[in-house]
Amino acid sequence: MENSNSNDQLFTEFHEDAFVNIKEACVRLQERTKCSNSVVIEMLHNVADFYIELDKKSIN
Repeated sequence: MENSNSNDQLFTEFHEDAFVNIKEACVRLQERTKCSNSVVIEMLHNVADFYIELDKKSIN
C-alpha cells in the first residue's frame, strides 16, 4: 500500500510541475507576442489533439 501512495505522490508532483511549466510557457508567449487568451487556448487544444492522436496510434 505504501508503494501506491508513493506512486500517487510522485504522479501528483509530476502533474503539478508540468502544469507550472506549461503555464509559465504560456505567460512568456503572451508577453512576447501580446496574443490573446483565445490564441493560447487554441494552441493548447492543438497540443492536446496531438497527444490524443499519438495515444490512438500507440493503441493500434
